[in-house]
Amino acid sequence: MTYLDWLRRRWWILVLAALLGAGAGLLVTQLQTRTYTSTTSLLVRQLGPDANPTAKVNLDTEAQVVRSLVVAERARALIKTDIPAEELVRTLTVSVPPNSQVLQVTYSAGTPEAAQAGSHSFAQAYLDLRLATATKAMEGETSAIEQQIADVQKQLATVAGRIAAAPANSADRARAEADRSVLTNQLATLNSRLSPLVTSSLNPGEIISDAPLPKKPSSPNQTLNLASGMGAGLLFGIVLALVIDRLDTRVRRGRDIAGRLGLPVLLELPARAPSMTVLPPGHHLARELGRLRNVLLSTLPEPQPGRGRQLLLTGASAGPAAGFVAGNLAAAFARTGQQVAVVTTKANSPLAAMLGGVKARHTLADVLRRDVSALAALTPAPGLGQLRVLLPGDLDAEAELPVAGLLEVLAELAGRFDHVLIETAPPTVAVEAQALAPHVDAVILVVERGRTRSSEITAALRQFEQVDAPVLGAVLAPRLSEGSGPDVTAESRPATLRPRPNPVFNNRQPPAGPQPNVESTMILPRMKDQGGKPVPPATKAAAPVPRPAPKPAPPAPPQGRNPGATVYRSSQDVNRPTGPNRNPLALDAVEDRE
Repeated sequence: MTYLDWLRRRWWILVLAALLGAGAGLLVTQLQTRTYTSTTSLLVRQLGPDANPTAKVNLDTEAQVVRSLVVAERARALIKTDIPAEELVRTLTVSVPPNSQVLQVTYSAGTPEAAQAGSHSFAQAYLDLRLATATKAMEGETSAIEQQIADVQKQLATVAGRIAAAPANSADRARAEADRSVLTNQLATLNSRLSPLVTSSLNPGEIISDAPLPKKPSSPNQTLNLASGMGAGLLFGIVLALVIDRLDTRVRRGRDIAGRLGLPVLLELPARAPSMTVLPPGHHLARELGRLRNVLLSTLPEPQPGRGRQLLLTGASAGPAAGFVAGNLAAAFARTGQQVAVVTTKANSPLAAMLGGVKARHTLADVLRRDVSALAALTPAPGLGQLRVLLPGDLDAEAELPVAGLLEVLAELAGRFDHVLIETAPPTVAVEAQALAPHVDAVILVVERGRTRSSEITAALRQFEQVDAPVLGAVLAPRLSEGSGPDVTAESRPATLRPRPNPVFNNRQPPAGPQPNVESTMILPRMKDQGGKPVPPATKAAAPVPRPAPKPAPPAPPQGRNPGATVYRSSQDVNRPTGPNRNPLALDAVEDRE
């Protein structure tokens, strides 16, 4: 399964390498010189008058004779070429089929005619040389026997004279007759040896298959080059893909997190990316997140009385995965009937887009500027009456968020909600992620499949370990589109894109669109039984609560005391006027009030 998964990720490298190899094979085919080959088959026979038809010729020796320079010189004369004999031999190949008396003489040349002529000429030159050698040997043997016969005949003539001169019945005559008998037998033997040499004909062999005219070149072999190039390219692609996959530290499976880093995987979502929205309860991902909710409810310790659980969800790398998981996990908690609040400090959080592009009257930036309280700044989630969201607003990305103010916001929300989920940017980017981690009940690291690297997870864990944060585990989310995020509305776009606000607070124009009523922004109080434990809220909607009158602006603080105490200022505060017309709730650097 591991190699199949690797093949599914890196298949394009294999295909590209195979195509490049095939292209290289075709290029080699075009660059190679065309060569034509022709073959002549020879049947080799025994030579001499005493040749045995059933005897076999040593064809390995004869093959070497065909490639000799003597045969090459004869073939060169037949071809009528100026090419040296050594060069002709280099293009010659002689093979012996098994269990046969046949030689196959193959010659290669640049043209079909030259290949045909070369093969035939070498075969004919070999036969001619073999015949000439056998003829010369036979002539030498015949001359020797004839000379012996002449000598014997002379001796017979001498013996005949001795017999005629010797008296009858004498010892000399008997010896002479005995010598004549021996010489007569020798002459008969020599004549018997000479007779086959004179009457027999020599047959060195014959061409049984003459060299044909080649119709197509034997080299280059386009099919062989194409297959070899594709095979070599595929092998190179496999090696390259394995090296790239080994060097790629991006997390793609849950076992990558547990095996490489030893971090427990709480949930591994399928790889197929869903739509960037709050998923319906029947969706398979929503059911998986519901099971994660059940695990968290059973494993997390009970919170202090009158205080809800606080969960910090942060991504290990840049991307919308943490917001997607935080929004749908909050919806899973809300479906149990408990009060849930989601706070995001991430400027490009996708929560607004997941809630249908909801427009918030107040944001976290307003809360940190002390323009409004955290409870009043919450935005209801459409279709989920138990879920409230505190969007980031126009937070200054270059300024560090005040951790003390964020802790006050979380404390205020934890006093009214059963669960408070905080979404932050990765701890390697946002300082507040590390600062808030020790003050929550659990930290969940959201890992985006195919985007987050092991080094990023290690860096995030190292920062959390430095503050002894309760890291519960990791959630492996599918890879989501970078463009998923909040809609760019008049209230959510950065300050550089927003219309310049009216510096007078009382003259600030309300945002466009329908305004939420009191019932939609109302926070249901946590119900308590006689034992002081929180109980699920009533199913019937509570009666509307009238909005309290705004408090008067506090008097100006005395000068010269605690000049270093500051509160958060967003990018809008840079253009706020000073003096009696400035917004009294947008505080600058002031002294601590006693």
